[in-house]
Amino acid sequence: MMTQEQTRTSPILVLVAAARVGVGAAMLLAPGRFFKPESGTETLLMQTIGIRDLVIGSGACAAWVRGGGGEFRGWATAGLLSDSADLLLGLRSRPLVGTRSALIATLAPVPFVGAAVFGFVRSLQSARPQ
Repeated sequence: MMTQEQTRTSPILVLVAAARVGVGAAMLLAPGRFFKPESGTETLLMQTIGIRDLVIGSGACAAWVRGGGGEFRGWATAGLLSDSADLLLGLRSRPLVGTRSALIATLAPVPFVGAAVFGFVRSLQSARPQ
């Protein structure tokens, strides 16, 4: 049975958390699926990003299962901030990694940022008294 807090939480935010778990696990376990590594350092960096996403996504999913609410919103906010920082870093990465890699770095977090913002807006709308 869903709690009242779970019903006010946008399903989109729950899907973002679950997707983060999946993407994080894939980046950790099979980083070569996302890019062609040219060094062990690149593989290690991809895996650390995977660990971060796996932890944030797992924390959000566990909080939702326990009843959602403020704890879930905290994890979802951490994910949104993390992805937004990735996007901003991508925007200024061209001199360091070149145009193609900077474009990839900038666009990769966009679906997560967009979905999370949309999910938060939906949650706020459903929390308003009718």
